[in-house]
Amino acid sequence: MKQTIKLFQIGLRQIMRDGMLLALIPAPVIIGLFFKLVIPFTNNIIEEKLSFSLLPWYGLVDGFLICLTPMLTAMITAFLLLEERDEGISSFYQVTPTAGYSYMVARIGFPMVWAIFMTNIIVLICGISGLSVIAVLCCSLISTLMGIALAMMVVTIATNRVEGLAISKLMGISLLGLMAIWVTPAPYDYLTAFLPSFWIGKIIAEGLMPFSLVMALSLCFMWIVIFTRRFLTRFA
Repeated sequence: MKQTIKLFQIGLRQIMRDGMLLALIPAPVIIGLFFKLVIPFTNNIIEEKLSFSLLPWYGLVDGFLICLTPMLTAMITAFLLLEERDEGISSFYQVTPTAGYSYMVARIGFPMVWAIFMTNIIVLICGISGLSVIAVLCCSLISTLMGIALAMMVVTIATNRVEGLAISKLMGISLLGLMAIWVTPAPYDYLTAFLPSFWIGKIIAEGLMPFSLVMALSLCFMWIVIFTRRFLTRFA
């Protein structure tokens, strides 16, 4: 564990030297505060001028906030992993005690612990839909597990950092399930039920139900298992 923590600290120093990756760290806080201040203000104006309310869409906004921090953290870890692979550093780690699962924990596990902590803080402070604490905690867990799968997806598909940048832009597709709850009539929204974000939307829109939670966690673990095998093939 000591070596894993040291490896995590090395990665953190690498991130601090990269302006692009460093800028992604405070982005969820800035976006959360923007939503908190701007959307209710805009809604008041729209209600007054157009007699139209954005209130039914507040849940979608909070769902986006819940998914944002793990997704950006996944981008950071994926870029770091691809950079280490491009420079041959990951090959060096393969012959040290940090190879395999320890390397994966240092590069993906620890950052995602930070992600779930920050997600809960951001949503509880900046959320606008009135989600309960338990709902926020459960949705944050789901989105963080989804972030782990996304990070490993990028590094197992991309062959270099340039490709990783292009593939990371496709992470937004993972949010289609969340948006389907609000924009797609039932039962057609279930076409995106294979995405964990769909069940996040279900929990936000319909309340926390055991079935939704179990389905979301099962899907997350399925995607993680699939990409973990490929990840270890390349990095272990």
